[in-house]
Amino acid sequence: MKKLFLAAFAVFAFSNIQAQGTSFGVTAGLSNLNVQASLGGDEDDESETGFHIGLLADLGISEKFHVQPELTFSNGGDVSFINLNVLAKFYVSDGLNLQAGPTIGTAGGDDIDAVEALLGDDFTKLNLGLAVGAGYDISESFFAQARYGFQINDHFKGSGNGEIKINNFLVGVGYKF
Repeated sequence: MKKLFLAAFAVFAFSNIQAQGTSFGVTAGLSNLNVQASLGGDEDDESETGFHIGLLADLGISEKFHVQPELTFSNGGDVSFINLNVLAKFYVSDGLNLQAGPTIGTAGGDDIDAVEALLGDDFTKLNLGLAVGAGYDISESFFAQARYGFQINDHFKGSGNGEIKINNFLVGVGYKF
């Protein structure tokens, strides 16, 4: 009986998603990465502007609620990220949506490699965060969005007083097929 209930629920949930529509797309735009580091009394706060590109799916759960998983690449200066974002989108009016969700990714680039060489096991490339933002559907296919990503974890894993965080701000446009 339990299996039958779960199967019926899965069919209902899938048909509901299909009814609202699923689309796939691409996104691109500007990114600004902000690196904040505090190690051994030395503090550094730098921002670098670059670009981001990504692939996405837009899963319509209901008319006002969508889920948007994304795989994105973003860079700024000599720092880059590959992130998997899963954003909940709440439509507050026709076309306007608020977005929030978790992100997980890995950092790379020359600056990251240099810090990793210096700190060794006291450094992790893993990036866990939370993204919040807004978007606007210009048409059924074209959209614009802006979001800020807060890093939750710390790249510095060593003992003592140290912290390395990288936050990002993205502004871009996209196209859904």
